[in-house]
Amino acid sequence: MSETHAVEIVDTLTLRFVGETEKGAPLHELRAAHVAEVLQGIVELTGDFLKAGALGDGLQSEVLVRPAQEGSFMLEVLRVAQDPAVALAAGAVAPPSLGSILLWATKSARADVEDYDYLENGNVKVCWQDKTVQEIPRHAWDELQKQKRRRKKQLRKIMAPLSDPRVSAVEVSEEPAEVVDGEIVPPVPAFELARPDYNAVSPEDEIEETFKIFDADAQMSAIDFDDPEKWRVRTKEAKRSATVEDQQFLDRVAAGLAIRKTDIFNLEIREDILTKNGRTTRKWTVLRVKSHRRAAHDDDA
Repeated sequence: MSETHAVEIVDTLTLRFVGETEKGAPLHELRAAHVAEVLQGIVELTGDFLKAGALGDGLQSEVLVRPAQEGSFMLEVLRVAQDPAVALAAGAVAPPSLGSILLWATKSARADVEDYDYLENGNVKVCWQDKTVQEIPRHAWDELQKQKRRRKKQLRKIMAPLSDPRVSAVEVSEEPAEVVDGEIVPPVPAFELARPDYNAVSPEDEIEETFKIFDADAQMSAIDFDDPEKWRVRTKEAKRSATVEDQQFLDRVAAGLAIRKTDIFNLEIREDILTKNGRTTRKWTVLRVKSHRRAAHDDDA
């Protein structure tokens, strides 16, 4: 941010990770990897809603973090902006808090929408299937409808410490902690995230299914003449198990068609490609045997 503009704190989000050690003492530390995920998730979530205009028009803001404090384990996240008073005076609508964004995002991952209405004030009245009702600014509502898989990943990061059995809950507040008589007093939580919330954003199987159909010269062998799914097909590019769907060809095989390993078949093949969580498997189906010839070096070719 430019140093020529006034920078003010426009939002505070305090996350207090509540739990106990194996000895029953209050939890004062978290795994470093989990803390990194929490911060990354908050930055990604905030960035999406900022780009969508849901955190204020005309505000240039960024997210900062204060050191963790004792009293269980607390992180204070700050959003600062350039000249927020100037932007509001120019007609910008006061943006929702980071806490509200986190609450709405978590709610949308956990409960389906039963009904919603667009209000005259520009907000959206949302009735969730758990019978709760919330009024959400239009830009925030629009962003909640997008990138749901990405949103779950962000929330999963923010709640990463809940994968640690020592952590029982995350208390979310929109106020910073206070120091009273030398002791840190946690802020009153606005809401709490627990393990059911964490489970609701568990990663889904990422599945992509495509297929292609192509012709190829190949050699074939049947492992079991009674089972059309137990054939082997070898082309110049690959050798795979295959299902044969050409019933006329299967009838000829059943009637005694002699097949040598060196025979050349021109095949119409469908390749089904399944990508699941980054791993790809391919399945071949022979749709049609278009021609069949003996290899040139065979005596009876």
